[in-house]
Amino acid sequence: MPNYVQSSLQNPLAGLMRGVAGYSFGKYLASTISASPGGLVRAAGGVVTITVSAAHNWQIGGNVYIGLGVISGVTGLEPTSVLGTRFDGWYTVTAIGSATTATLVPNDPVILHQAPDTGGVGTAIGIQYESPAAPQAGQAFALSGPVSLNSSLGFAVDGKFSGAPGAFEVDIQGADADADANYQTLAGFNITSVDATNNTFHADCTWNIPKFARVRLLSVTNAVGLVAAIRG
Repeated sequence: MPNYVQSSLQNPLAGLMRGVAGYSFGKYLASTISASPGGLVRAAGGVVTITVSAAHNWQIGGNVYIGLGVISGVTGLEPTSVLGTRFDGWYTVTAIGSATTATLVPNDPVILHQAPDTGGVGTAIGIQYESPAAPQAGQAFALSGPVSLNSSLGFAVDGKFSGAPGAFEVDIQGADADADANYQTLAGFNITSVDATNNTFHADCTWNIPKFARVRLLSVTNAVGLVAAIRG
């Protein structure tokens, strides 16, 4: 998982342009789709129920890619279908039935209007929760921020725990030079509470303009997963 490593020629730091998100915690990983016909079941209206062979660790609202392609070094495999319709493409997770099942809605209207069908095998690639041992800093990103301190632009952080975290602290940190010792928690951005309905948190870092940003899990009580995205 992408925990903090200082940037170097061998490990260049990813940069976030305006509107682009990067995951300080959470990474695209592959799940093996179960065999046909139960691995993929498309109902009328395009909604797909997927079953994978091991816990997928996806989050509701996250994106999943089914089929051919390479995402962050993960190679996808195209699934089979009984009636010959198309399953490969991007989906949004709208419900999680169990650790190995989920409900997906296609993002591509071509896939959305495919006929009901069943299929299986191949690969589903999605952002998965990770469970870092606190204290642990996640992946850092270079920010392409505004040029004026008077600008209202900055960056935002969205986080979600896989369950109730109990007492915890998540720090949003910035630095002008990418080195572990240089990162400081931005003023007022030590997060200690979540929305109790869905265990999420959000922070708008509009007046903080460091060159680099990361999320650090300082402490957590319960054994839960975490996904945290930084949006430039």
